[in-house]
Amino acid sequence: MYDSGDSKASIAQSFIWCFDTTVTVLSTISRIERITVMAAEQLHFVILGAGINGLSCAVRLSHEYPRSTVHIISEHFSPNTTSDVAAGLWGPYCLEGTSEYECRSWAQETHNYFLQLWQDGYADKCGICLVPVIELFHRDTSSPWWRNIVFGFQEMYLSSDDFDLAHQTNYRNSKSVAFMYTTFTCEPSKIMKCYIDTLSNRNVKFYQKRLQSINCLEMLNIQANAIIVNCLGLNSQHVFNDLELFPVRGQVQKVKSSSVFHSFANESCYIIPNTDTVVLGGTKQKIDSLRIDPNDRYYIRANCFAIQPRLKNAAIVMDCVGLRPARSSGVRLEIEIISFDNGQNHAVIHNYGHGGAGISLAWGCAGTVTRLVQQYIGETSITRLKL
Repeated sequence: MYDSGDSKASIAQSFIWCFDTTVTVLSTISRIERITVMAAEQLHFVILGAGINGLSCAVRLSHEYPRSTVHIISEHFSPNTTSDVAAGLWGPYCLEGTSEYECRSWAQETHNYFLQLWQDGYADKCGICLVPVIELFHRDTSSPWWRNIVFGFQEMYLSSDDFDLAHQTNYRNSKSVAFMYTTFTCEPSKIMKCYIDTLSNRNVKFYQKRLQSINCLEMLNIQANAIIVNCLGLNSQHVFNDLELFPVRGQVQKVKSSSVFHSFANESCYIIPNTDTVVLGGTKQKIDSLRIDPNDRYYIRANCFAIQPRLKNAAIVMDCVGLRPARSSGVRLEIEIISFDNGQNHAVIHNYGHGGAGISLAWGCAGTVTRLVQQYIGETSITRLKL
């Protein structure tokens, strides 16, 4: 029985205590939400680098935080970036020590994004094509970890008798394995132009400047609460003193041809069709020369012509060289707090070291950058509340 006066008073006091506690908790949550929203509205981003990774981060962050200010600082802009040299065939490549787990997440998200653009009618604007691929390698080559991401992956051990490429190539090898699948090409120059147009409409500011050290960064008068996103690629070696970075030189030749609709590759070369040109490649050299090497040019053409003789008559558009930003321990994608000499502390989100997989991972890596910003804002909000 609960009919005594003391019991009723106790129940009433318990109810009042629960009510007060609930109000306090809700008030606290409300304060956290207000601080978080206020922080989101006042966010300032400084993105270093305007290659495919820097622009992808700018697009995703400006979309997630439409009231934020975004400044992009880069020595070069498209069509003069390292990304512009790439043919843009999706396929994680030259990634050194990056974990398969991380790569799979970034690669899958980027591949899904290309599919969405392709399905939504942006293929032409963004330079996206769905391309059949044939890769021919020695028998001991294992199938890639990303085989479940591309479409229709098949692995076939073959000889010249059981796999006829005569109508497409001159390639013959009695001991080889063929990887056949369909995936996307995403031409960097086209999608980066699309990104720049989008960002210009979002009132993003672009500044052309070469950063040679961390001191150059301190002299830019960055907003006190700005979040810095480092997509400098190889230049991170100098600005952020990362000695794990090293260049992997890639030389290619772009030609005009209307007769190539498949991508072909073996250990010696590759042929990748783009919408306006066909890319013949390429080199993978651990040197930092940006000079067009005539010997490389000769062997690229000779090896590609052995696969596709019809390309001998293709008009040459240009020879290009780019330095892939490889890193001995793999892609660096993490947040760091850096103290400037002027007393300011800035969150720096590093996103570089993508080797030859910048196009293949950029959208997924930009998603991780956005999530790191969200985590940082949350932690900052809670810290301010405790103060």
